[in-house]
Parts: sequence; structure tokens; C-alpha cells
Amino acid sequence: MLIFEQLVTRGFMALDPNRNVLTFNMDVVSKFPGIRKKKMEEFRWLIGEWACENRVRATPTTPAYTDTYIYTYEYADNDTRITVTGPSGKARPLLTFDPFSNRWMTTFIDGLYGVLQSDGWQGNTLVSVGRLTMLGVDCELRQTMTRKGDNECHILNEERLPDGSWQVTDEFYCRRKAA
Repeated sequence: MLIFEQLVTRGFMALDPNRNVLTFNMDVVSKFPGIRKKKMEEFRWLIGEWACENRVRATPTTPAYTDTYIYTYEYADNDTRITVTGPSGKARPLLTFDPFSNRWMTTFIDGLYGVLQSDGWQGNTLVSVGRLTMLGVDCELRQTMTRKGDNECHILNEERLPDGSWQVTDEFYCRRKAA
């Protein structure tokens, strides 16, 4: 079924018989901003400044190494998304909730491009999967974020191999910076 057929079937859009065009079904979609805003509260614990240690695994041709970063996470756009500010000093969109699909969307838009999607938290763990392009190299990535309280989290990144298995590429150990 094509995308517009699905949007009508799901009730998000309807045919305006006077104009013979599809329009949003406001009775349905007007509820979504409130749903998104409420879901975004699930990440309030992340807001603030974090010190992260990135441990990159060795490959047959590259050594393992560890680097450190300071990241600042903030709400943006009327609390409908979270931005991240890293070493460049520029805030970039990172995370939002899509009420239409009922999924979390993690976006990458600088050097690493793509969207990881997640169906939601399972306890303290959020698993997101998607296709990404990093410096021109395509891959499928699975990112597992584990919340370890209000002041610590772990992010494990795995790449899908040609045989369908997953291999760890790197992981972040993050602690909230003291105020």
C-alpha cells in the first residue's frame, strides 16, 4: 500500500471533496503534539551536561582507543525534541518522539547521517536501530542506551555484519557533570 493510502487508512488524512485534495484530519492529528510532549518527559533525566568516555573497539586494521567528550543535552522547539551540543559547540537535533508511528527517532545530521528508530523503553533500556552513513560509509547500527540512574548511562553501538550478526563498534560511558 502506498504512503498516502496508508495515511488515509490510518485516519491521519482525509479527502476534501470540495477541493479534491488530501488534508489532515484535525480530529485525529490535533492530539499528537500533546502525546509527543508527554512522551518527551521520559528523557527529562538526560537534560544537562555529561562527561562521556568513548571506548572504540579494535578492528583487524585499526587499534582500540578511548576518547572523552563533554555533551550538553537540552530541550528545544517547545520541548518537542532534544538537542545535543558536543565538541563543535553547535546544538544539533538528536531525539524526538513521533506520535504517528509511536516510535522514538534518534537523528544524526553532521558527519554521521541517518535515523535510528525505537519502539520504546524496556525497563531502563532503549534499543534503536537504523541505517546510517558515516563519512560516506553505509551501515546498519543498533544503539542500546541503558539508564543507570539520573546521573549515569551507557550507550552501546553495534554494527550489523553481512551474516546478520551484530558486532560491537564502540560504547559510551557517561556521567552527569556536577553542577
